[in-house]
Amino acid sequence: MHKKKIAFALAILFLCCTKLIFGDDNWVEKLSSGWIRSFTPENQIPSSSDYPTAGAIYLLDEDIFYVADKIEVRVVIMKIFNRRGYEYTKVATPFYRKDESIEVRGRTRKKDGTTVELKEEDIHEISVSKDLKRKKFTLPGIEDDCLIHYEIIYRSEKYPLSGIRYFQNEEPTLLSRFNLIVPKDLQMIYYDSPPGILDTAKEIPVHSERMALYTFAKRNLRAHETEAFMPPLFHYSPSLAFSITTSNDKEELVASWENISRWYFETINTHFAPTHQMKKLAKRLTKECTEEKEKIERIFYFVQSHFKVSFPSRSIFDVARTIFNRQVGSSAEVSGILYGLLKSVGISSTPVLVLNREMVMELPDVPMLDWFSHLLLKVDVDGEELWLDPYYGTNSVNCISEGYQGVDGLLIQESGGKLIKTPSLDYSENSRVRMVNVELSPGGLIECEAREIYSTSRSGRIKNLLRNLTILERKDELAKRICQFCPGAILDTCQFGNLYNYEDDFQIYYRFHSFHYVQKTDSALYLNPNILNQDETAKDFSEPTRIFPIMFDQVKTDLDSVTINIPASYKVASVPDPIYLENDFGEFRSEYRIQDNLILYKRTFIIKELIVPAGSYKNVKSFFNQIFEEDQKFIIIKKK
Repeated sequence: MHKKKIAFALAILFLCCTKLIFGDDNWVEKLSSGWIRSFTPENQIPSSSDYPTAGAIYLLDEDIFYVADKIEVRVVIMKIFNRRGYEYTKVATPFYRKDESIEVRGRTRKKDGTTVELKEEDIHEISVSKDLKRKKFTLPGIEDDCLIHYEIIYRSEKYPLSGIRYFQNEEPTLLSRFNLIVPKDLQMIYYDSPPGILDTAKEIPVHSERMALYTFAKRNLRAHETEAFMPPLFHYSPSLAFSITTSNDKEELVASWENISRWYFETINTHFAPTHQMKKLAKRLTKECTEEKEKIERIFYFVQSHFKVSFPSRSIFDVARTIFNRQVGSSAEVSGILYGLLKSVGISSTPVLVLNREMVMELPDVPMLDWFSHLLLKVDVDGEELWLDPYYGTNSVNCISEGYQGVDGLLIQESGGKLIKTPSLDYSENSRVRMVNVELSPGGLIECEAREIYSTSRSGRIKNLLRNLTILERKDELAKRICQFCPGAILDTCQFGNLYNYEDDFQIYYRFHSFHYVQKTDSALYLNPNILNQDETAKDFSEPTRIFPIMFDQVKTDLDSVTINIPASYKVASVPDPIYLENDFGEFRSEYRIQDNLILYKRTFIIKELIVPAGSYKNVKSFFNQIFEEDQKFIIIKKK
């Protein structure tokens, strides 16, 4: 059960300690024209000996949002211990557009107490695109044990009404604080994660009849710890999700999932109303189709082939005509084009905003768009539910990219918008099969012929990668992957399946040879049969204990079959013993069979669960250690 906190703005609050906290009676009502914060007093600043492994320490890491004024302020005060901390003196601001502005001020206090101000000419404006810019600067006078202080004031045309704030950094932090100055007639919804983790999460009484101050803080934070296969930070590092909304008597403006769905629905329909070009194209694409499902497939695969997703995003920046002409857009914009084309031939689809599980696994009840990073379409045809995901540009119908499977999604509708779960695949449906035939010569040369077969759901990512490469680059990429496991391998030939075939499994065929893979003695050859798939995940689980749960990128089944033809003058001296491992999260099996001059090796590797609790780390570590050991074993072949 999610914890939901709703803090209602009070009427007129009594005189309190604003001046003691912030040093300015008017601080809550208006932004100061000078420095907002001061350097930390000397008696409160730790020394490098207190944090021997750190390069720097955040004395203050603060964000201040003036909601009514559309102003966001970032304040950072740090002590730089040594050269490892110098990287924090190089700062880049948030991106801003032509109707927005960024103001920067910075200074450095040296060990001798002198202060060096950041000069205006040392602040550089960088154009990222036609209407997108940012500023970069380096704090002056840097030396070991100096203090740096900078403030960034971002003025926007949009109200900062929702967001996610993380309180932990790469270095230790004495105080991380987030302040929201909100008109008193608005409400505040927030969720601190993990629940109760923040030291301060409350409304602060202030001397103001118009504004309320909400402050959230965490003190004495260690540097953020990371592990391989990390779950989302939001669940395990001090974090805050917030949404500012109106009072309940204005129901149509309240931040609710239904209202967010309705607002986004209006945006979709405004931006992607079918144009004349879109109607003409959709009619031409579906001219010979008799079934509605066939029309959907024709339009979807056309969009997949001709429109490119530049980045995953819920944001819609341009109208249909602009995106249609340039054929590139955010994932939401490309989904919008698909929505408009389907609408052009009378097919209704339901947009579904989805979150990425790398950001959050379980959605708290804080309604806001910030959770979502992609847009799918759902179409109901004759009782069948079809899902359309143009993210990779290579997905088939009903194939959702792995990061968006089994996650929370918001149905985008004119009314009745609600949260649902997206479909997810069973591990057996997400497969990769590799078959390798090996000719072994007496001198140790191996000549290999391989075929890889990826299920339609598994092939999206690799086809997308290959589409963006030239023919020569594809060959180079394959050669590098082979050499990763087979030293000295030379790729002789390769053939890739149709990158624009959406319905069938995807295949790659290739031949290669190597003089250096087999280990030789005068009387024996030593061959590792697992030529192309030696799993090294065990290296990521080398630590004796685990802090966080383990999150795999996908459930899957990998099947390898290797047939080795040994020279007639040799015989098999020994093969490794078969092994079978099985638990709740995975399965591994290897087996050998000898038939005349042939050695048949089969390997099965399965990941059944996406999330494994930290309490099962011992089993996970043991599982992958055994796989690693098994993948290093040799077949021994001796002369007759």
